Amino acid sequence: MKRIFLSTFVCLLFCFTHCSGQDLAAILNSGKTAAEKAELITAQARKFFQTMKWNEAAQWQEEGIKLAVTTGIDTLVGKLYLDRGNLAIMQGMPKQALDYLSKGNTHLGRTTAWYHLGSCLLLTAKSYARLEDTDSALFYFRRAEETYNKVNPYNNWATYIEMGTFFGSAENHDEAKKYFEKAYQLTKQGTNRINHGLAMYNLASFYYKRNMTAEFARLYTEQQEYYNTSKKDFSKDPVHSFLKMDWGDKTLEQKVAFLLSVKKTLLAQNLVTNGSSINEEIALLYEKENRFDEALNYIKESIELSKRDSSFANQYIYSKLAYRLLKKAGKPEEAIAMADRMIALKDSVTRMQNLQLAMELDARYLSEKKGKEIELLNANNEIARKEIALLNSQKKLTDIELLHQFELQKALARENDLMDSVVAQEKRNNELLSRENFLKQSELQKETALKASLDRENKLKAVQLEKERNTRTGLISAAGLLTLAVGVILFQYRKQRLKNKVIQKQSDDMQVLMKEIHHRVKNNLQVISSLLDLQSMTIADNQASEAVKEGKNRVQSMALIHQNLYSEGNIKGIRTKEYINNLLQSLCDSYNVTNDKVKVKTDIDDLNLDVDTMIPLGLVLNELVSNTLKYAFRNGTKGELNVVLRKEPEHLLLRVSDNGAGFPEGVNIKEGKSFGMKMIRAFAQKLKANLSIYNNNGAVTEMQITKYNLA
Repeated sequence: MKRIFLSTFVCLLFCFTHCSGQDLAAILNSGKTAAEKAELITAQARKFFQTMKWNEAAQWQEEGIKLAVTTGIDTLVGKLYLDRGNLAIMQGMPKQALDYLSKGNTHLGRTTAWYHLGSCLLLTAKSYARLEDTDSALFYFRRAEETYNKVNPYNNWATYIEMGTFFGSAENHDEAKKYFEKAYQLTKQGTNRINHGLAMYNLASFYYKRNMTAEFARLYTEQQEYYNTSKKDFSKDPVHSFLKMDWGDKTLEQKVAFLLSVKKTLLAQNLVTNGSSINEEIALLYEKENRFDEALNYIKESIELSKRDSSFANQYIYSKLAYRLLKKAGKPEEAIAMADRMIALKDSVTRMQNLQLAMELDARYLSEKKGKEIELLNANNEIARKEIALLNSQKKLTDIELLHQFELQKALARENDLMDSVVAQEKRNNELLSRENFLKQSELQKETALKASLDRENKLKAVQLEKERNTRTGLISAAGLLTLAVGVILFQYRKQRLKNKVIQKQSDDMQVLMKEIHHRVKNNLQVISSLLDLQSMTIADNQASEAVKEGKNRVQSMALIHQNLYSEGNIKGIRTKEYINNLLQSLCDSYNVTNDKVKVKTDIDDLNLDVDTMIPLGLVLNELVSNTLKYAFRNGTKGELNVVLRKEPEHLLLRVSDNGAGFPEGVNIKEGKSFGMKMIRAFAQKLKANLSIYNNNGAVTEMQITKYNLA
């Protein structure tokens, strides 16, 4: 038997797959446009989605996306990515959903399809909520709300339900209640009953979980009123029957206690019919547990309440329920008596329904009769009016002809005025084109000047590098001569003891010479820095002025190195702690940053690094700190800058971080093409450093330097 069932299932699966493949092939091979094919494939995918055939829906959606991309229609492509992301959420794959929704947002962001863009943002928020990324989820909820407000605030009812669920899962019940009630108020003003049913269902569930019986009773009363005024039967609709909600892990006694509290509230408001309906719900709960006697007690109470309300229809319904429960409880005699009562009530209900139907038919007949009489009178009046109009039209014919001539003359005059305005407009357009050409020429001149400025800056940097090479060569030569002199002195130490004073004097002179060299290099760099500072003051273009200012800061960072070499008497190494503190102070002074605006914190090991390591390290530190002071704390905000330089077992760690605005989202800063970023990457490669750039409550840049020398 199992083999037969398995074979049948495999055959059905093969037929379904084969037929689906044929349908997809037929659409792809049809003569329709790519956009039409994509729409057809998407419609079929949604049918699979509605029947929860996720794999088939995903296959068709992928084919639809491929076709839509070839059309170049952003709205179409965005909607298909939106469907794909929604399916991924339903399949429990929020990370894949974010990928699809990001692509959809890119396409929809180039259109005015605000509704679809809002749906994309709302699904993105749901995905982040599934991933428990609360900050991102809340951010996209807000963006979805703003987007829907642009086209139709009513669409935010779904956003508010999701936000209520989001805050409810975070145990923020005040916010959850606020958004559930906002969704309820929006849908109550609309005409879509299904939307309002969903809003009522979620709000009622919230009231139940918070044990808010009075509010729950109010919603239940509204629901019953809609049942009584609508001809449609909503009794089996789970959207509207929110008493059939998911009770969770509540016990039967807890459910009954809640419903009894709701019934008490309804009866206190003299809503007898609604209170009887609550009794019915309690009886159904007991019936599921096979506790028929308790269920019968509540149904009998509903029968008595229906008698007070003089409702034969409700008495019949509850008598029918009592008959069913009596049979299940094994009480045939009481069941037969209840069946007799049901028959009598049914006759009464039938008579009342027939009487009501007769009254409705009579009222409809009288209304139609009056309508016909009114139509006849209106027809007679229309005939009389047309006869009068015909007589008046003959009298007015001559007047109309004269008026026509007059209007014709006015039309000719307006045509002449229009021609004059067209000529004037063409003149204005020519003037605008001339001004536009002038602006383009001026922009071109600015670009040429900027290019020339950059060329000059590159030449200055080349000269500076050449000077550094010459200085390094001189230092190496001097060190070689000093080594040779020391060797000769050691070799002839005993024989030429008298020459020690001369040799010592030469050594002292050499030290003075080296200090003088560093002093002069520092002075030359200081002169270049001052020239760049003066040059920046004469440049009108802000971007060029800022570039020159940055060059001035880079030169200043190298000047500080040479200053440390000749001031401390240590011509080979730089004391990192003193140098970095001086550099930070110089940069803060350059950008007019005080300690009460940006608090600078340092954690620097007191190392003695050689010049070849310290120069690129100082330039990198200059770029990172300058970027923080310029961009991290805009609009006068206060902040904190942290600089760390530590010697660790296998590398030297440099970290610059702040608590400012951080790097822009979606931009790969590490691959940036700015001059400063290129220089940082070049020096990182020179120092064989691992470069990391990321956001962590602000911007963070780390370098793990493996190539460095201590002096």
